[in-house]
Amino acid sequence: MYKNPILLLIATVSLASCKKNQQKTPCGTQACTDNFASVGILCTDNTGKPIAVSNFTVYNVTSNKLLHPGYNVGLLVYGYYIVATDNNKMDYSTDGDVIRVSATDPATNQTKTANLKISGGCNCHVAQISGPDTLKFN
Repeated sequence: MYKNPILLLIATVSLASCKKNQQKTPCGTQACTDNFASVGILCTDNTGKPIAVSNFTVYNVTSNKLLHPGYNVGLLVYGYYIVATDNNKMDYSTDGDVIRVSATDPATNQTKTANLKISGGCNCHVAQISGPDTLKFN
């Protein structure tokens, strides 16, 4: 038999604790980076200069749900609006959803929309699959 029961006890506790500390999620176990990802869109006027818009909304066409009114990072990049971040990646499916962004140019009252396909869900980070990077007003 074993001559050192303390060593056996330590080995048993160590192996048992490995199983208890594994993270269980609906997406299974996966190794992801600690990077924080976001998807955004730049709003510009007809000359290509960034503009501040009003009524910026993000709507998930696939799930028929208004996600959020959009986030303006104003001081970081003027005219750039956040559509999705890793904070709300579960609002998007793993394969990607059609997202409609809409905004109004306060100077002309013109409203523009664009469709983007964004994935999230069980992926490590949100990602833009397709769609424009700029919402250009005339």
